[in-house]
This record gives sequence, structure tokens and C-alpha cells, in this order.
Amino acid sequence: MRIRHYRPVDVPELLEIEERAAAADGRRVYDLAAWFSEHEDESMYNVLVITDDDDDVDPWGQSGTRVEVEGEIAGYTILQLRVDERAYHFYCRGAVRPDLRRRGAGRGLLVSALNRARFWAADYEAEAEQEGRALYFEALLPERDPGSPGLATLLELGVTDEVTDEGLRLYRRSL
Repeated sequence: MRIRHYRPVDVPELLEIEERAAAADGRRVYDLAAWFSEHEDESMYNVLVITDDDDDVDPWGQSGTRVEVEGEIAGYTILQLRVDERAYHFYCRGAVRPDLRRRGAGRGLLVSALNRARFWAADYEAEAEQEGRALYFEALLPERDPGSPGLATLLELGVTDEVTDEGLRLYRRSL
């Protein structure tokens, strides 16, 4: 599996992944089409996809150089900055195709989003400290997926009691 930035041609596949994941997780479908139209400028940097590359395919071209072999998209994550009176929230939501779960895609996406959030948070540390606001990395994970609590623990995310969309649970850690 490989992680890369989203490309506009990925949208139809991402919409399909979102629909499949929502059905499997017993939650409503997130309106990705609307999100992309509202956040077109930031989507190129803050949306990551993970592809289910076939590493068994011959990865070498005739000239002895590596040929990029890219499979279908297994999942995506969106990282957004939300600011309120108490904190800067680096908020992550996404989905992994149900038939490709338990293969490390969710973990890879969350680790990548967390690393991006750490990098991005550096721009706000002094401001947050002056204002007395916390810096958080937050992730929405499906309640029905038995792997969610373990994944959250692995990334040192604690469950919150904040109300979210039905079928999802919000996890958080300080940055």
C-alpha cells in the first residue's frame, strides 16, 4: 500500500468508498462532493489516499528503472483545522473500504494525518500558547468497527464523550 495526495480524478472512487464504508458502519454518508467543492484550494494538501498496490506485479521497466504500479484506492483521510474558543483542532475523518480493512490502511492514513497535523501545528504553537488554547489531533472512527479502539490506542488517542455523527466516535490527543 502507498499513501499519496489526492488528485481531482480520485473523487468518483472516494465517493464510492465513502458509500461502502457508511453502509458497513451503520452511519450516514458524508457529503464528500460538497466538501471538495467548498474546500478546493486546501484539498490538494489535506486529503490523502492509500492505494492497494499490487506489489507482486513486476515493478521494473525495460530500462531497469522502477515503474509506478498503482492499484485502486483503499481509503482516504481529510485533515482540517478547526478553531474554537478552547483549542485548535486538527480534525481527521475518512474511510477505508470494508473489504480492505485489517491490512494497515487505516493505520497508515491516521499516522500520515497525525504527522501532517504535527507539522501544521508548528505554525500555530506560539499563537495557541499566547491565547491559552490547546492543540489537538482528533479522529472520527467508526463505532461498529472492532478495530477502532485498538487503532486509537496505538496512536495514543483517547475517546471523548463529545457528540458526533451517529455511528462514529471522536478520539483525541494533544499535540
